[in-house]
Amino acid sequence: MALLTRMLAPDFATPGALEKAVRNDRAKGPGLPPKGALKKIRFTDGKRAGLRTFGATPITGITSPIKMLYLHGGAFVLDFQSIQWGLVTGLLQRVPGEIIAPLYPLGPEANWSETMDAVHASYMDLIAQYDPAQVVVCGDSAGGGLSLLLAQRLRDEGLPLPAALVMFSPCLDISACGADQPAIEKRDPVLRLSMMKDVARMWVQDVPADDPRVSALFGDQSGLPPSLVFSGDREILDSDALRLAAKNPEVVHRHYPEMQHVWPVSPLKEGKQALDEAAAFMLHYASG
Repeated sequence: MALLTRMLAPDFATPGALEKAVRNDRAKGPGLPPKGALKKIRFTDGKRAGLRTFGATPITGITSPIKMLYLHGGAFVLDFQSIQWGLVTGLLQRVPGEIIAPLYPLGPEANWSETMDAVHASYMDLIAQYDPAQVVVCGDSAGGGLSLLLAQRLRDEGLPLPAALVMFSPCLDISACGADQPAIEKRDPVLRLSMMKDVARMWVQDVPADDPRVSALFGDQSGLPPSLVFSGDREILDSDALRLAAKNPEVVHRHYPEMQHVWPVSPLKEGKQALDEAAAFMLHYASG
């Protein structure tokens, strides 16, 4: 668990840690697949809907028409991280379709509206080519929050919805107003409530942090695709998932004891179990 903590994030309890992480992130660029991942997937790096977009399919070839629009995590301000390829390869080993991962605009260079417009464009580009019934929108952390925000926007605009949503440790409330979060924070080795204020300042910028356009928890939860959400009881975002499940009993919530933020990127047996559950959910709801 200590190794996973070091891999996932810097010490966000340190003042200025997020700003420093952003500077380092921009200097190194998005994380490309490590050698181990390239033994399992075919990787593409191109442009779709005006965005640099990573693509991945199983090395053995596509045997399912399912398309996974993967929205990466990173507190809305950090780019695709190398560790997230563990999630991509794990999903493709279980759902032999295609993953499309747009590198969407990040704060502080962009705000929430620019990010959402880009994510929206990526989805619309995808369903212009494929049946929405074949599309699953998935994401971890910030990307999980973006997944639900996207689905809410599509519903409000009367546009075709994806077959399903799968969210790993999603950030659904940037205001971090959960009454249980101060207690959870004491057990969270990665995330800090103070970081959420930095996220709001750097990415949200011009609306309240509890505005439903940036914090999906406060939006209308009706009329959405079948949704699966994962959270661990050692992450402050466990509160987000618990509150979402309370607001929308149709959400399938997989709650893991002693797991921390986005543990399915790891080789832990609990990570493999979560990926198995995610794959089964996708295969059940998407046309494969």
